This record gives sequence, structure tokens and C-alpha cells, in this order.
Amino acid sequence: MNATSAVTRRIVATGATLALTVPAALALAGPAAAAPADVDATMLQSMAAEEKLAHDVYVTLGARYEARQFDRNAAAESRHLAAMRVLLGRYGIVDPTVGDAVGEFDDPDTQALYDSLVRQGSVSLAGAAQAGITVERLDIADLDAALAGTPAADIAAVLASLRRGSQSHLAAFTRLASGQTATTSGTGTQAARGPGGMRRGGTTAGAGLQDGSCR
Repeated sequence: MNATSAVTRRIVATGATLALTVPAALALAGPAAAAPADVDATMLQSMAAEEKLAHDVYVTLGARYEARQFDRNAAAESRHLAAMRVLLGRYGIVDPTVGDAVGEFDDPDTQALYDSLVRQGSVSLAGAAQAGITVERLDIADLDAALAGTPAADIAAVLASLRRGSQSHLAAFTRLASGQTATTSGTGTQAARGPGGMRRGGTTAGAGLQDGSCR
């Protein structure tokens, strides 16, 4: 995916928080005056935009369908974006996602991809699951390429953590595409869903979801 354009315009609107599984020291790092020559600023900006893309697609489709994969993975993507923002701040790199509301992107290619994925996902729950699969496959491929560039240790740790999350998300959406909706443990009752994936019945209380989504 192309890097997003440089200057952004508005105050942060995504509300991402820094509750994520990355090295604790990362959260303590202060911003640098400028990115060192060996730090790929374009890659970091692109990955931040990609995490926002995933978040926004899942938020939008989660508002249409009650499959829990979307809500839970959207929350995970907020944490992933927060991790990328820490890296951007640490190295003094412009954050290309600042101030962009859900569904808004500075880069035209990213905007077009978001619009295409939402159109695909709005047709049916199966289409929405496929949109999620597309996002996660793209994310994994780009993370693999970034990691192959042997980035600094702190950057590599975050990217590896994000890749593990993407693998989990991909598995969850693959199960959803095959017709397996989110269930709860305990009694094992599954939510009954009507055409388009909308829930007809409730779920029972349990210890945790079995949909493979990131927490």
C-alpha cells in the first residue's frame, strides 16, 4: 500500500488507547527530533494507515452485522494503531492518520480501498467476512515485507506483535466466512442468526469468546 500523504488536518478522532501487548519500554520513549536515517519513515506511516484502514472497515461493518469478530477486531486494531503512533512519535515522524475520522484517509489509494471493502462487505455477511480476510492478508504481506527490511529492534517487536494479531484476525474471519459465527464458552450456546447475519436469539453467559478475535 502506498504511504499516506504528509500533512494532516484535524485533532485525533479515532480514540485509540495505548493498552496493547508490545514491549513496555516502548510506551516510555519520548519523541525524537527527527527520524534517524536507518528508520523507514514511509513504511511506518504506511503501516499506521493500514491499521486505521482495518479498524475503520471493521467498525463500519460491525455497525451493520452483529458478528462479534468485527467489534472485537476493531478494538484490537485501535491498540495496533496506538502502537504505531508511539513509534511515529518516538522517531519524530508525521502521523498520517491524525484527525481523520472513521472512513477518512489522506491517501487516495487507501480511501479507494476502504470504499471498495465497505461496498463488498455491505452486500452480505459472507462478503463482510471476505473483506476482513482481504484486509488481514494485505496486512500480513506488508508486515512481512517490513520485517524483511530488518528494522530496529523496537520497531521489529511492534511489527511482529501486529503480525500475530493479524494472523488471529485472519483465522477469525476465515471461520466467519465458512459460516461459523462467534460463540461463548460455558454452555456452548451459539447465537442464531438470520439472513445477512443478524442475530435472532441471544447467547448465554460464558467465560470467553471462541471466535478467534483479538482481545
